[in-house]
Amino acid sequence: MSRTCAICWAWQPKIVTGVGAKDITALCKVCNAETHRDYTCPLCSVLPPTGVKSPPKIKLADVATKKKRTSKAAQPVVVNHKDMKNVELFSHQQQAVDKFRDNDYCCLFFEMGCGKTITALTIIKEKYQRGLFNRVLVVAPNDVHRQWYQDLVNPNPEVGTVFDFDIHVQCVGGRGGAKDFVDPPDNMLAIAMVNIDTMSTNKWSKVVEWTLADASAIIIDEATAIKNKDSLRSQRMLYGFNHVAKRGKVITDSQPCYPYRMILTGTPVTNGAIDLWAMMEFVKPNFFGRNYYSFRNRYSMLCDLQVSGDNRTIKAQITPKIWQAVKDCDNFETANYKFGVSHDTYLTIKTQDKYMGPYKHVEELREAIDYASVFAKLVDCVDMPATNYIIRDVGMNAAQEKLYRDMKKNLMSSYEAADGTIVETRAKNTLVVSLRLQQISSGFIVGRAQDTLPEDATLADMYEHVLDQDYTPDQVVWLGESVPKLDALMRDIEELDKPVLVLTRYTAEAAKIYDMLKDKYRTGLFTGWKVIGGIDEFKAGNIDVLVANSNKIHRGFNLQNAHTTLFYSNTYSMEVRQQSEFRTFRIGQTCPCTYVDYMAAGIDQIIYDALRIKKNLLDVIRDGEVNQDTV
Repeated sequence: MSRTCAICWAWQPKIVTGVGAKDITALCKVCNAETHRDYTCPLCSVLPPTGVKSPPKIKLADVATKKKRTSKAAQPVVVNHKDMKNVELFSHQQQAVDKFRDNDYCCLFFEMGCGKTITALTIIKEKYQRGLFNRVLVVAPNDVHRQWYQDLVNPNPEVGTVFDFDIHVQCVGGRGGAKDFVDPPDNMLAIAMVNIDTMSTNKWSKVVEWTLADASAIIIDEATAIKNKDSLRSQRMLYGFNHVAKRGKVITDSQPCYPYRMILTGTPVTNGAIDLWAMMEFVKPNFFGRNYYSFRNRYSMLCDLQVSGDNRTIKAQITPKIWQAVKDCDNFETANYKFGVSHDTYLTIKTQDKYMGPYKHVEELREAIDYASVFAKLVDCVDMPATNYIIRDVGMNAAQEKLYRDMKKNLMSSYEAADGTIVETRAKNTLVVSLRLQQISSGFIVGRAQDTLPEDATLADMYEHVLDQDYTPDQVVWLGESVPKLDALMRDIEELDKPVLVLTRYTAEAAKIYDMLKDKYRTGLFTGWKVIGGIDEFKAGNIDVLVANSNKIHRGFNLQNAHTTLFYSNTYSMEVRQQSEFRTFRIGQTCPCTYVDYMAAGIDQIIYDALRIKKNLLDVIRDGEVNQDTV
């Protein structure tokens, strides 16, 4: 578990020493500021030393602190809802149940609101009644695993229940979960929900021990959490529940102890075709008959990329610029020499009229996963209102344009100073450049003082303000008195019917927008830095405009009372973008949903196009064609 600094909110390790450690205070060894032992220093973010006598406590009244949740832990309980009506399945749910009745494994690629939880539980119920297993492990992100617990313990009476017999339910780990597993009664279906982050801790062995103590099935909700095959939790999910044969450190064979596996997600592809490999490998080892690298070479278009400041080259996905350069090559030998593309990739590019993304053989991939998966779109399952997508081209002020231009020129590579020395740029990779450029397009840079830069500011002036550490919204320098992107947002909010949801990538943007709105409207703020008003107040109609970080709000919230979402800035994650849209576009929504994106500079369009390319791949795998009406 981690805590953050009360000032800069940089993630730091939590220190707990002995009973009652939360009530111990200590002095910071750098600035002598007082802080709780299990927090970092509220002024300089340095961990307090151990063994220092505690002075009298002082309250940091002026410091924004995170609100600690006080909800009771979910207790293990035996549930019986035999007096409640049985749930009635929709046609797409019944289709999935029928398809996987005799399958050991399955994939439910249902969009949000299509009822994948009820479908999964119905499949589990049928298999349990046939005596195939007695235990079910549900692995899900934080809060989502607790939602499973609530759905089983307190099902919606209008929807009904899946189980009409006794089941043992427990929620372990994460926010609101119990600390340890409890053995269920004999001859009873036991369902345990676990936070997926538990698989990255030393408690993962207890998860495996409980699961394999009896014949069991495993469900991963939001399965894209294991798409990175090299992450610790992915490795443990892939091989921790299997019989594994090794030659040295290399895994030569892997067979599940019990074959009953299920994955659930509405966005199986978020960054590229390679996302599917780890998920399908969990469902059934050697699902594609290829190892990871063979799978990547078959379904991704790759090229050689020179590592900055190094002589090494790595394989990377082809960008639109390289795609065009390869297409302009007269023969394969030239393309292979310049860009390191394979013959298969070269032929694929030559047959394409335009860049559709760094992937190939999508129809073959779609057929490969078809027998083990069912796709469902919300608009096909339920009568839903229309969606509208609007792009606002807003431009930048003079200060933004100058810094944006200078940063593109100077941060892309090293440059020679006036004295002839080679000066290394501050940004070491394109991601850092992207972040800096997007911040400028939004109208701010991270600085040491709460002021504004003059319109004739130079890159050197900006460097004097730049903070290398994490920051709070109070440590931000806004570029000019008037930022066109903010002005356009304010005009739209003024004209739109309320309530309105405003989503940002950066906390500084959310804080600025909140400050500009709080005196005009009933405004709420929902970020990792501070919560004002909150979700419940917004749903109750007590807040007109809710400003939130998209990473903070993209899961687990139902906001059907709003039908307009303003994206002030986007992330590169297609999953975050789609899940953010589904906060308002879900069952219960009666009005057409509108999504507005603000484009101030080229970087905004680049991110938007990247999201569209990722969405195109998902459309092709799911529908066989690209849906042009969505991001």
